[in-house]
Amino acid sequence: AQSAANRTGLRLTMTVLPIAGMLIALFIFSRKFILNEEKMEEINKELEAFNPAIMKKPMLIAANKTDVSGALEVDYVEKIRAEFAPQGYEIFPISAVSGQGVKELLREVMNLLDTTAPEQVYYEQEFFPEDAIAASDLPYTIELAEGRDGGRVFVVEGPKIDKMLSYTNLESEKGFLYFQRFLKTAGIQQALREMGIRDGETVRMYGHEFDYYEDEMNEQ
Repeated sequence: AQSAANRTGLRLTMTVLPIAGMLIALFIFSRKFILNEEKMEEINKELEAFNPAIMKKPMLIAANKTDVSGALEVDYVEKIRAEFAPQGYEIFPISAVSGQGVKELLREVMNLLDTTAPEQVYYEQEFFPEDAIAASDLPYTIELAEGRDGGRVFVVEGPKIDKMLSYTNLESEKGFLYFQRFLKTAGIQQALREMGIRDGETVRMYGHEFDYYEDEMNEQ
């Protein structure tokens, strides 16, 4: 559930119409400005240019200054409702001066806030600790040992390796891909080649053992 602070923040943001995108506009209904398809398209283009995500949010129309002399004589509100209600827009005639219709408008805005799922924002990771470790001067060693089956085991240890393993979850696919990339960028793969490692031989790092395959390493 959203906290009271978050809900308040959302509601305050709603007063800035182009940013929130929940209200299309407050229109002045006079003979000089009547909302029509052309005006609506113009408004939507401006909102989309500001932030395309706005166009995915619920929208409603607030018709302002309906108390101005002559506004209701031609019944602009009904004209707007007849044109845009079939498209799914709700139309709210209001007067910011007298307060007429404002409560109903705000009530619907609050309802939309309460019933609209919050937008999920995803951020790409910009800093990878293993890259910094790979570029660091921390030492490591590679020694040959004999495995349980009599085969060769390349034991890679040292502060560089220890630190990398503390940052990386080798149980996840993404973590293991980072691990393989680390072996290349830190120069460990090249050092293993120079020691004559062959496909299928074992690399051991602090209790973790991996079978080495050149092709898989080169894919990363």
